[in-house]
Amino acid sequence: MINRRRFLVSSSTLLVSYLLSGCDSESSDLQIALLQGSLPLQLISGLSQQSNQLGRIKLKTKSNLKELYDLLLTQQGKTALIKENKLSFRLPKFSKKSSTKNNDLVTLGNYWLTSAVKEQLIEPLEIKSLNNWQKISPSFQKLVTTNNQNNSSEIEQIWGAPYRWGFTMIAYRNDKFKSLGWQPRDWNDLWNEDIKDRFSLLNQPREVIGLILKKLGYSYNYEDIESIDGLLNQLQTLHQQVKFYDSQNYLQPLILGDTWLAVGWSTDILPIVERYNNISAIVPISGTALWADMWVKPKAKIENTDLDQKIYQWIDFCWQTKSTKQINLFTKGMSPIEVSNNIKDQHLPITLDILNKSEFIEHLSPSSSPQYQKMWEQLIMNNE
Repeated sequence: MINRRRFLVSSSTLLVSYLLSGCDSESSDLQIALLQGSLPLQLISGLSQQSNQLGRIKLKTKSNLKELYDLLLTQQGKTALIKENKLSFRLPKFSKKSSTKNNDLVTLGNYWLTSAVKEQLIEPLEIKSLNNWQKISPSFQKLVTTNNQNNSSEIEQIWGAPYRWGFTMIAYRNDKFKSLGWQPRDWNDLWNEDIKDRFSLLNQPREVIGLILKKLGYSYNYEDIESIDGLLNQLQTLHQQVKFYDSQNYLQPLILGDTWLAVGWSTDILPIVERYNNISAIVPISGTALWADMWVKPKAKIENTDLDQKIYQWIDFCWQTKSTKQINLFTKGMSPIEVSNNIKDQHLPITLDILNKSEFIEHLSPSSSPQYQKMWEQLIMNNE
């Protein structure tokens, strides 16, 4: 993702230093690993106006969410995920290697949360310490609340603090579609012969197969896809329509007119729509895929009450009204605080009705993952 991978400062590591009164020990520093571009520089600069209770904060950026998940693995003495295949479905392998660098808080994407809980990479958060938790929209509270899958306990706990979210959408050229006499409204428009070889899709099998599932009335997370008649045929037909797959540089061809339509992420597309009058964007009326960036607390070997307090202060800082407005404005990702008001205030192209039809893409179960793998490989082999 262009905006999700790019940070608003040139350095890969940013040190925000304002010392605790009478204390400057590195052991009391709050070390945070975050996704590039998920927090604006304006918010980070505003830390200097905060209470000095937070002390020094060291922010280390990573270019994508897999790197952050790998960081959690290595911090717990486990090896990083093996080199990704085309679906990124393989499970991690483990070793006894130990990490030499610990982080107190890490950005994690919602897709990785279930695995992080299962592999005991993170600790649950204390709801009593989460100020503004009640302002988080219910769907986002549900997203991060589950029981520990490693025991039989039915007690649900909070495993993450979401601070930014977005969605998959369609951007298109007004001038090109004006000559066609219609405008895209839903996923089924991608099969229209008028735009054959005129559009791009994300190079993400879960997104591509997922939009077909949505078109057919199924969930993005439907597990037994082999039981759906005609799904592979739909995928092959769509493949014959698309010009190329790309998850990073897909908007430049749209701007130049080499493509007429592009499926992409809201954090990439919304800034382009603001800049170019001949490009519009819609969210498919049948619903779309959602994503969320959240703070998670790596499992600690030694309890540190002082650092725990700072962790919750940082989360609260990201949930404060001024911070959420800066996240909304400068990253084009939306805060999960009072979502309905944010949608109205920012005049977003997603309505509450469409949002209610949309879903977070979840980590697949071991039984369903091979089905997605097989279907995508069939597509590739049949078109080589």
